Amino acid sequence: MEIRDPIHGFIELSKAEEAILESRPYQRLRSIKQLGFSEFSFPGATHNRYLHSIGVCHLAGKAFDAIFGSELSSKDHARFKQLVRLAALLHDIGHGPLSHTTEEVMPDLSELKLKIYEKRRKDIKLSAAAVKTDRQADHEDYTIKFLIDSQLTEVLKKNYGEFDPIHIACLLNKTLHCPDDFFKINDRDYRSILSQIVSSELDVDRMDYLERDGRY
Repeated sequence: MEIRDPIHGFIELSKAEEAILESRPYQRLRSIKQLGFSEFSFPGATHNRYLHSIGVCHLAGKAFDAIFGSELSSKDHARFKQLVRLAALLHDIGHGPLSHTTEEVMPDLSELKLKIYEKRRKDIKLSAAAVKTDRQADHEDYTIKFLIDSQLTEVLKKNYGEFDPIHIACLLNKTLHCPDDFFKINDRDYRSILSQIVSSELDVDRMDYLERDGRY
């Protein structure tokens, strides 16, 4: 599948990635505007989370290749690159209507029944705020919900047998405990650097929206 993006040009997506785009949870993003009410001040800013996320996926693949080059075996390169692309593609799946505007009316986190939050990482120091569960849910919590407990979960499991949706969640939320050594190769843990590609101070999400949003 090939998509013509006004920012990055032609973007190629695999059959499995196309299946994700065709899922109901992902199709929601077509109706969720990237900049919420900003179009009333900037009439051209009507772009959506759907195309933004595809752009982030594209940049994630390019960033991965630039960082790792030929460092990994072809098998590990392929699985880690695909995982990073998926994390980028799905990083905004939890957004509600008008993006951040409606987060104020989201329910308590407890209503999402995310059992994965009951066990956190012990290999890094986590702040109390990072692991707090007595709070209101936000779009990032809903992203984890979509990944591990929704129709999208089944789409992911059907199309990607080499890893589990929880591995994608572990890249998007650094506090989550990963139940296996999926990210380790010869005693080196690649989780941190893979996560930074999609979630850090200068990640591919920012690279896309700074250029995409700035155009309008």
